[in-house]
Amino acid sequence: MQRVFMILTSHRLDCFQLTMELLLDRGELARFDKVVLLLNGVVGKHKQYVEDLMSAHPDISWDTIAGPRGKGPFVANLQNECVKRYPDSLYFKVDEDVYMPEGWVDRMSAAYAEWKDDPRLGLLSPVVVNNSTGSHYLMKAFPELEAEYKKRFDQECTTRVDGPVWKYPQIAEWLTREFLNIDEANQRVGEMLATTGESPWETFAHRFSINNLVYDYRHWQELGGIPDDEEPAWCQWVVDQGKYNVLVRNTVLLHYSFFVQQDWLDRTSLLEDIRAENLPGTLKRGSLAYRMPRWRRVAQQVPGAIKRRLGGRE
Repeated sequence: MQRVFMILTSHRLDCFQLTMELLLDRGELARFDKVVLLLNGVVGKHKQYVEDLMSAHPDISWDTIAGPRGKGPFVANLQNECVKRYPDSLYFKVDEDVYMPEGWVDRMSAAYAEWKDDPRLGLLSPVVVNNSTGSHYLMKAFPELEAEYKKRFDQECTTRVDGPVWKYPQIAEWLTREFLNIDEANQRVGEMLATTGESPWETFAHRFSINNLVYDYRHWQELGGIPDDEEPAWCQWVVDQGKYNVLVRNTVLLHYSFFVQQDWLDRTSLLEDIRAENLPGTLKRGSLAYRMPRWRRVAQQVPGAIKRRLGGRE
């Protein structure tokens, strides 16, 4: 079965560029039969970067699917078109701000091979550090992490999709920094699993943040295509049909931010620190190149902040 990688990108060129550089650096893109860029309203410099990227790596089998920017059906339509173009495949879908370790493709493929013959199989997800399902697993796997979490933030540890990890950017940043080096994070979890003898997989059936998914053509056919409502409807369908998802516990990923966290996190250096830690040859901490992107992001927020402040006056 061929493996098809699809990455959704819209307006965050900085995040998208880091994701692609990491995938190329780790050799992960070369493991796919087809790499499809889902362009959600991509224009200008972002579009030019996409064209330059494909030209610079002719060894990769590229394709693009473009549509207007938007959520819900605009995203679902891009994914559905990809599946229609490349049927009978195993699909790896990620967002533009998700950062994968070396070995991600092989470990996710191995998990699929283990579960593919069960007709109840729904989706496969790695451990995403700052979504509720991933963070819940990590805190239970490392009790000292949960103890520190409760000491710092006094919040519950839950798999609820809109739980504290999603709601509060301070928590998301702290968790990300705990696992900032992606390859070391995966080694840490791998050693824990080897020591305890626990399974590298865990089944679950609840709504979760679909930052990174693996699914096959059979699943897509049974689903009737990705629903317009995407995440809520997709996850609910799995539950309603008596199916389950698989958390691939031996594969840990970083995700930069949810929309409710983005402005706060953009005022931090987290994105630059992810780059400096995982692609150290491309950015030096403390340099002007390290500081400038954060300053630009903060400056972009100033007009909106002033407008909100003035709008609050009577």
